[in-house]
Amino acid sequence: MHACNTGSALGVRLARSGPFVCDVARRLPGTSSAARFPPHILPLTSLTTVPCLAPDPARAPWSISSRFKSTFQRSAALRSGPMPRPLRGPCSGYWSTARRPPLLPLPHFVTGVRGAAGVVAASSESGEAQVAQSPAGPDAIALDAAAAAAVEVLTFQPLPLSTTTGGTPIHAGSPNGYKLPPLEIAAIVDAPAQPSLSYSPDRKTFLQLTRPPSLPPIFEMSRPELKLAGLRVDPELYSRSKMSYYTGISIVPATEVVPAPPGKCHELVGFPAGSWINYVSWSPDGTHIAFTARSPGGPGDPPRGPLELWLADPTTGTCRPALRTPMPTVPAPAASMPLGLPYRGLNTVFDDYVWLDDDTLVVAVLPEGLMAPPPRPVTPPGPKISDNSAGKKAQNRTWPDLLKDEYDMAVFEHYGVSELLQLDVRTGKAVVIGPPRMYIEVDPSPDGRFLLVTWLERPYSTAVPCGRFPRRTQLWCRDGTLVRELAALPLAEDIPIAFNSCRAGPRGISWRDDAPAEIYWIEAQDGGDPAVDVSPRDVVLALTADDAANKPDVQPRQLASTDLRCGGVAWCDGDLAILFESWYKTRRSVWWRFSPDQPHLPKTVIFDRNYEDVYGDPGSPLTRRTRWGTYAIARVTPDPVTLAALREAAAAAATAAAAAATAAPPADAPTGSDATPLPASGGSSGGVRKVVTAAGLGSGAGTWLLMSGSGASPEGNKPFLELMHLESGETHRLWQSRPPHYEAMGSLMSDTDPEAPLTVEGMSLMLSRESAADPPQSFLTTFHDAGRQCDERRVTDFPHPYPQLRELRREVLRYPRSDGVMLTATLYLPPGYDQATHGPLPCIVWAYPREYKTKEAAGQMRRSPHQFTSIGSTSPTLWLTRGYAVLDGPTLPIVADVQDSETKAAANEGVKAPEPNDTFVEQLTDGARAAVTEAVRRGVADPARVIVGGHSYGAFMTANLVAHAPDLFAAGIARTGAYNRTLTPFGFQNEERTLWQAPEVYNRMSPFMMADKVSKPLLLVHGEDDSNPGTFPLQSERFYQALKGHGATCRLVLLPHEGHSYRAYESIMHTLYEQDQWIERYAGYGRLDPTYATDDTAVGGASEGSVSD
Repeated sequence: MHACNTGSALGVRLARSGPFVCDVARRLPGTSSAARFPPHILPLTSLTTVPCLAPDPARAPWSISSRFKSTFQRSAALRSGPMPRPLRGPCSGYWSTARRPPLLPLPHFVTGVRGAAGVVAASSESGEAQVAQSPAGPDAIALDAAAAAAVEVLTFQPLPLSTTTGGTPIHAGSPNGYKLPPLEIAAIVDAPAQPSLSYSPDRKTFLQLTRPPSLPPIFEMSRPELKLAGLRVDPELYSRSKMSYYTGISIVPATEVVPAPPGKCHELVGFPAGSWINYVSWSPDGTHIAFTARSPGGPGDPPRGPLELWLADPTTGTCRPALRTPMPTVPAPAASMPLGLPYRGLNTVFDDYVWLDDDTLVVAVLPEGLMAPPPRPVTPPGPKISDNSAGKKAQNRTWPDLLKDEYDMAVFEHYGVSELLQLDVRTGKAVVIGPPRMYIEVDPSPDGRFLLVTWLERPYSTAVPCGRFPRRTQLWCRDGTLVRELAALPLAEDIPIAFNSCRAGPRGISWRDDAPAEIYWIEAQDGGDPAVDVSPRDVVLALTADDAANKPDVQPRQLASTDLRCGGVAWCDGDLAILFESWYKTRRSVWWRFSPDQPHLPKTVIFDRNYEDVYGDPGSPLTRRTRWGTYAIARVTPDPVTLAALREAAAAAATAAAAAATAAPPADAPTGSDATPLPASGGSSGGVRKVVTAAGLGSGAGTWLLMSGSGASPEGNKPFLELMHLESGETHRLWQSRPPHYEAMGSLMSDTDPEAPLTVEGMSLMLSRESAADPPQSFLTTFHDAGRQCDERRVTDFPHPYPQLRELRREVLRYPRSDGVMLTATLYLPPGYDQATHGPLPCIVWAYPREYKTKEAAGQMRRSPHQFTSIGSTSPTLWLTRGYAVLDGPTLPIVADVQDSETKAAANEGVKAPEPNDTFVEQLTDGARAAVTEAVRRGVADPARVIVGGHSYGAFMTANLVAHAPDLFAAGIARTGAYNRTLTPFGFQNEERTLWQAPEVYNRMSPFMMADKVSKPLLLVHGEDDSNPGTFPLQSERFYQALKGHGATCRLVLLPHEGHSYRAYESIMHTLYEQDQWIERYAGYGRLDPTYATDDTAVGGASEGSVSD
């Protein structure tokens, strides 16, 4: 198909064999619009990738999943695309490959001139760096001869490069559809993940869960889905749409190393072969495994239908269906089950199932006698009317997928309604305990005797998603008998848009983790509006289920209150709980200690700090398993070995303090033996870390907790584990990550006996370890001698996920912005690159701006130079395989220094303190300029070939940068962004003001308003089904039209069936292909795919409706 010209509108959609592409591309200066390079086909080359490990949340106490992928190649992915003829070098003639191995020399900066300012080169009209040549004439020759004595002429050697271009059609017979990126990129992306792990409660075995290929095919993403009240529903499955899944389950002894060899894997058998598996969980005592199975629905598979619940015996690996037999109370045959299913299907739109005790499940199933969904009326019953005659103020952000009319409401109800069954997994007896309702949560008490049940009710709304619909929460006995109604919340269309806003009435209704059956919740005293000045702002209330059942008139008791917005409670026991409160405007966070069983006692402050200050982050307390299977704060019992080490540390600290006292300290220095400067690794709040004393930690009295944190410091993150004395605030570091590794402590693994005391001596935790060269692996670590000795047992042994990039160079850079704010970026250089030999490279800058309240917080280091490089399916680091430098994640802080601004505002009565976005453009461009300058200063980035890109808010950033800083970047790539802030008038990102409160800010931050100033090529990519608030596809469509209307070089790619993030194999591959061609064309080496059609490469011109990708 031919490319579009600039004469028509957006054009027409291509067939579903590919994405919708619009292109307005200026001709490259100095080249012909009909320029073509003859193809040269590469020999087949095999590149392999292998897996690695990362944490993965699961129902089991501790789980592991791989974030990398093992060797798997589709035949199409290994087919190379056509290769252009060798590119013209910076001087006359061509670089000759003479049909030698397919390596392309670096075409730019082959010769440079180094003077006092570093490497300098002139740029040609085409953007290629040229060799400085002497002008004609004797004066110029003399001048050149004089200059030769003052400069050093360097000759850079070519960097070996692949010559592949990509462009191979993914589907045969669809040359204008989805296409593959270059082979070296596809080989890393196209591979399935390694298995996940889920440990049994006794930690003696684990489930090894097999994952499918990482990228599902587009036909799976294209299945029908319903967009209802902010949800996306699969109408065939009665579940959320586009769920991921497992393809197999094996039971493996915990002593094995993952991936376990086949001989050690006991696979579950007895369920339908080829089924897709979801919702895997252990029973509390580990004697049962529950999971759901469904048909893939491919050719030759059974029809797709609601998920079926299965049970497995961990000792034998045999499986059986849980709800194949009709309920005893229903005499009808199995064939009369809802929708004609031979089993009782689950409804997992809102909830699925939960263990009530070791042998009992509560399951959300399709109601008995459920009929087909209601048909859409042939003619509309009437107009759609929204009314605000009462003049009620209700501001909302741009929510997606809202209900539109009564028909939508009926469909929403049909797919959301379920019944609750109580199922005895040993006998198979199932009893209905909850009639058909829109159940959204069923939460059993820790002891299994009661249920907290919540469901949605009418009236529904067309203005807000279902999370704000009316809801009712009740306390039931386990048999479904009503005990008490706890909340009946009305429709909430008017929650303020400001941060720290919340719903009025009880919220966060849940069970205490440390008690058998006690409910707690939070209630706002300000009506949920942070603008209301009231004290207290929130209260925490509690009620035991037994009191509610036996004393009808009993009222909840108040446990605590907060003056900031309460963020919840972490429970330990009757004597200890930690209350969290915070306030966004000031970034203040306060932790309080209180006694749940004696609420009349005053609460005491543990930490009061700025939560943006990562250097002062004290970490979080570790939790341990309780006798009910919940998780509560781990209280540590002193043991003789640890106590001896602590007393030794206290004596050493006292000696050091006495020695220091003999010197004359500065007048403002802290005094006493209980305070030392905060170490670089982080620790307690306030900038001071209290060391061990004989009266504190060394006494063995009081409350000991285990605190685990990131250990942020100017040298990088160094995660730590330390012992904390809650009463004095003293800490003793048990362990800390050390170079050249990056390590982090995970869950406690020595808590299998909930009644046994937890001691540091013999304590076991899961440890993750990685380095810049080696992927993360897990180890079971056991502590001895207060952490001075540790035993390890390897848990995983995943090979390197992309060995072809093992020798990549990674460096964390620190450099200042013009106003002194320190910035951070990670610089990646391709394997084999040497700056002195190869010179500057084309560079990709990929970023995401963030807001901060202070310059000090904005400038803190938040990464580690020793972390492994994780390459995702759309990561910019994929282009290391193509010979590019990558500046990943340069910090672009948008700051409003509250101290300075509030002081100035106080001095000028009536003047409001400025907000970060008041100077968004200036700070964004300043940060970007600092990043590019640093990369160029180091001699690794060619200033004429820097391309900028980002996703979501990063796309918004990209569009602003190509508009406001065109001198920095050769081109931009903006994926799934928002470009016109007037279309998000009630706030966006961290902006709380509305369009009418800050119209200048909204307009100035909108790159749409600067479409006439965009002078650099911009690629726009967007998922057609983006459901993220504020980034609807309309944003990219309108921005593209605005750019095109002003003659900008631009291209729009819309990906069918994709949301805010892209998932389908075809979508990911084609996005990478589009990005690669854009980079090569405007900022790279010029390895162009001849089939990459644009309006200036089409022969004879064509209408936009016949656009080709």
